[in-house]
Amino acid sequence: MRYEYATVAFGVLLVVCTPISVGLASPEAIGAGNENREVKSASNTEYTVSFDDEDSMVKVVTENPTNEQIRLAGYVVTVDGKQVHEAELNLSEDEERIQNINLTKGINVNRDNHTVVFSTYGAHTQFNFTRKIDSADPGPIPTPYIADVEVTEGTIEGKSSTVANVTLVNPSEQIYSTKLMVHTVGTEGSLYPASVRPGDTRTITVELLDDRGAKVAGEARLYTDNLTDADSGIDQVEFAGQVGTETSVWNASYEPVRPTWMQNNYEYHNDSYAPGPATKLSRGYELAGIPVIYVLVGVVLGLFAFRKFR
Repeated sequence: MRYEYATVAFGVLLVVCTPISVGLASPEAIGAGNENREVKSASNTEYTVSFDDEDSMVKVVTENPTNEQIRLAGYVVTVDGKQVHEAELNLSEDEERIQNINLTKGINVNRDNHTVVFSTYGAHTQFNFTRKIDSADPGPIPTPYIADVEVTEGTIEGKSSTVANVTLVNPSEQIYSTKLMVHTVGTEGSLYPASVRPGDTRTITVELLDDRGAKVAGEARLYTDNLTDADSGIDQVEFAGQVGTETSVWNASYEPVRPTWMQNNYEYHNDSYAPGPATKLSRGYELAGIPVIYVLVGVVLGLFAFRKFR
């Protein structure tokens, strides 16, 4: 019971004493790797905090310089506004502890300027660094990704339809305002909001306009702001399957495209899964900008006229 009270008190004190840091505190702090900062808390605990920009690590050396036990010591480390570590410590006299904290799970890949904040009772310090990250290839920094696609049968607005169940995973501490765009041979593009909570998994059912029972081939893109912007790309996969069979899924390099609501918009093509002439005719496909149905009608009328006036 005493431990529970101490935990609550620790949390309350940190909320009261933790500063709110926005942006960069000073130009000198940018990229300050391995610089030591001395921080002393209201409980007389002394901390030596250093930040390694290259390894994205914070090292915290905690010391009790007194000849008495410190029962209420602790700190919180955040990066880009997300908490990545919290410590609650009970220190004996003259005790020292060392903690290395990896920040990669909390770094926001959509930012170029990043802020690391160390907070304890009544004191704090922060480090700022600049790093441009390729969101589609962030290296060791975890970002949301498309884990699986399953072509199956589902119900959309009360009607049976071919669908793709797209499973998304977010292994990071950040929440990204992501969007999901799916193209197939028969689907010009289906757009869905697709944010996933940190450490969570989400499956989105995407309606496909491909013929029921037909083989389906397509691609799924996960992005943040703009489909035409390479910097907005998060992940992309391609898939091929059929209702009742296993869907094959493989990774693809993210490529920006023009969405369906823009002129000269992107259309997905797959030679192995191209629809036949009857399907093209029924869907109103175009040939040289002219609907196929008009081309065929013109050919038939031309042949008829030719035979009539021979």
